[in-house]
Amino acid sequence: MRFRRPTERKEAVLNLTPLIDVVFLLIIFFMLTTTFRTVFQGIKVDLPTTTTPQEKIEQNIIISITKDNHLYLDERKVTESELVQLLKKKLEGRGGLVIVNADKDVLHGRVVEAMDLAKQAGADRLGILTSYVKVVEKKL
Repeated sequence: MRFRRPTERKEAVLNLTPLIDVVFLLIIFFMLTTTFRTVFQGIKVDLPTTTTPQEKIEQNIIISITKDNHLYLDERKVTESELVQLLKKKLEGRGGLVIVNADKDVLHGRVVEAMDLAKQAGADRLGILTSYVKVVEKKL
Protein backbone atom coordinates (compact mmCIF):
# COMPACT_ATOMS: atom_id res chain seq x y z
CA MET A 1 0.00 0.00 0.00
CA ARG A 2 1.44 3.28 -1.10
CA PHE A 3 0.59 6.54 0.51
CA ARG A 4 0.53 9.68 -1.46
CA ARG A 5 2.36 12.68 -0.37
CA PRO A 6 0.55 15.93 -0.88
CA THR A 7 2.01 17.93 -3.66
CA GLU A 8 1.10 21.29 -2.13
CA ARG A 9 2.84 22.45 0.97
CA LYS A 10 0.83 24.56 3.38
CA GLU A 11 2.67 27.19 5.33
CA ALA A 12 1.98 27.46 9.02
CA VAL A 13 0.27 30.76 9.75
CA LEU A 14 0.12 32.21 13.22
CA ASN A 15 -3.07 34.14 13.83
CA LEU A 16 -2.06 37.27 15.77
CA THR A 17 -5.54 38.55 16.56
CA PRO A 18 -6.05 36.50 19.78
CA LEU A 19 -2.51 37.32 20.89
CA ILE A 20 -3.10 41.06 20.45
CA ASP A 21 -6.41 40.78 22.34
CA VAL A 22 -4.70 39.09 25.28
CA VAL A 23 -1.92 41.70 25.36
CA PHE A 24 -4.46 44.55 25.39
CA LEU A 25 -6.43 42.87 28.18
CA LEU A 26 -3.24 42.51 30.23
CA ILE A 27 -2.38 46.17 29.67
CA ILE A 28 -5.86 47.23 30.82
CA PHE A 29 -5.65 44.92 33.84
CA PHE A 30 -2.31 46.33 34.96
CA MET A 31 -3.40 49.92 34.39
CA LEU A 32 -6.47 49.41 36.55
CA THR A 33 -4.74 47.51 39.34
CA THR A 34 -2.01 50.12 39.70
CA THR A 35 -4.64 52.81 40.27
CA PHE A 36 -6.25 50.75 43.04
CA ARG A 37 -3.09 50.11 44.99
CA THR A 38 -2.65 51.68 48.39
CA VAL A 39 -1.01 55.03 47.96
CA PHE A 40 1.95 55.55 50.25
CA GLN A 41 2.91 59.16 50.47
CA GLY A 42 5.94 60.72 52.04
CA ILE A 43 8.62 59.05 54.10
CA LYS A 44 7.99 55.73 55.87
CA VAL A 45 7.38 56.32 59.55
CA ASP A 46 5.79 54.26 62.31
CA LEU A 47 2.40 55.97 62.68
CA PRO A 48 0.35 56.17 65.85
CA THR A 49 -2.91 54.21 65.75
CA THR A 50 -6.51 55.35 66.11
CA THR A 51 -9.82 53.54 66.35
CA THR A 52 -11.71 55.93 64.05
CA PRO A 53 -11.29 55.59 60.28
CA GLN A 54 -9.77 58.40 58.25
CA GLU A 55 -11.02 59.78 54.98
CA LYS A 56 -9.13 58.75 51.88
CA ILE A 57 -6.13 60.96 51.15
CA GLU A 58 -5.76 62.24 47.62
CA GLN A 59 -2.64 63.98 46.37
CA ASN A 60 -1.81 66.31 49.22
CA ILE A 61 1.25 68.02 50.55
CA ILE A 62 2.91 65.77 53.11
CA ILE A 63 5.30 66.89 55.85
CA SER A 64 7.05 63.85 57.33
CA ILE A 65 8.94 63.78 60.61
CA THR A 66 11.11 60.72 61.15
CA LYS A 67 12.07 59.12 64.45
CA ASP A 68 15.39 61.03 64.42
CA ASN A 69 13.52 64.39 63.98
CA HIS A 70 14.37 64.96 60.31
CA LEU A 71 11.85 66.98 58.31
CA TYR A 72 10.79 65.93 54.82
CA LEU A 73 8.51 67.73 52.39
CA ASP A 74 6.97 64.95 50.32
CA GLU A 75 10.16 62.88 49.88
CA ARG A 76 12.76 65.66 50.02
CA LYS A 77 14.74 66.29 53.20
CA VAL A 78 14.48 69.96 54.20
CA THR A 79 15.40 72.34 56.99
CA GLU A 80 12.78 74.44 58.77
CA SER A 81 13.49 77.56 56.69
CA GLU A 82 13.44 75.58 53.43
CA LEU A 83 10.17 73.99 54.50
CA VAL A 84 8.39 77.33 54.78
CA GLN A 85 9.72 78.57 51.43
CA LEU A 86 8.88 75.37 49.54
CA LEU A 87 5.44 75.13 51.16
CA LYS A 88 4.63 78.69 50.08
CA LYS A 89 5.45 77.75 46.48
CA LYS A 90 3.37 74.57 46.62
CA LEU A 91 0.37 76.23 48.28
CA GLU A 92 0.13 79.08 45.76
CA GLY A 93 -1.84 77.29 43.08
CA ARG A 94 -4.23 75.14 45.11
CA GLY A 95 -6.01 74.59 48.41
CA GLY A 96 -4.09 74.63 51.59
CA LEU A 97 -4.39 71.10 53.04
CA VAL A 98 -1.12 69.91 54.57
CA ILE A 99 -0.81 66.45 56.13
CA VAL A 100 1.70 65.87 58.96
CA ASN A 101 3.09 62.34 58.83
CA ALA A 102 5.02 61.94 62.09
CA ASP A 103 6.54 58.87 63.68
CA LYS A 104 4.75 57.83 66.86
CA ASP A 105 7.96 58.28 68.90
CA VAL A 106 8.45 61.92 67.85
CA LEU A 107 7.87 64.43 70.62
CA HIS A 108 4.60 66.33 70.51
CA GLY A 109 6.43 69.66 70.45
CA ARG A 110 8.19 68.76 67.20
CA VAL A 111 4.84 67.97 65.55
CA VAL A 112 3.41 71.29 66.74
CA GLU A 113 6.47 73.10 65.33
CA ALA A 114 5.89 71.47 61.93
CA MET A 115 2.22 72.46 62.05
CA ASP A 116 3.17 76.03 62.93
CA LEU A 117 5.62 76.16 60.01
CA ALA A 118 2.85 74.99 57.69
CA LYS A 119 0.55 77.73 59.00
CA GLN A 120 3.29 80.31 58.44
CA ALA A 121 3.55 79.10 54.84
CA GLY A 122 -0.17 79.67 54.30
CA ALA A 123 -1.80 76.29 54.91
CA ASP A 124 -5.57 76.63 55.39
CA ARG A 125 -6.10 73.17 56.87
CA LEU A 126 -3.85 70.72 58.68
CA GLY A 127 -4.21 66.97 59.13
CA ILE A 128 -2.32 64.37 61.10
CA LEU A 129 -1.79 60.99 59.49
CA THR A 130 -2.49 57.96 61.69
CA SER A 131 -2.87 54.25 61.21
CA TYR A 132 -6.41 52.88 61.65
CA VAL A 133 -6.93 49.83 63.86
CA LYS A 134 -10.39 48.30 64.00
CA VAL A 135 -11.39 47.38 67.54
CA VAL A 136 -13.49 44.25 67.87
CA GLU A 137 -15.42 43.76 71.08
CA LYS A 138 -16.49 40.28 72.11
CA LYS A 139 -19.50 39.75 74.29
CA LEU A 140 -19.25 36.88 76.72
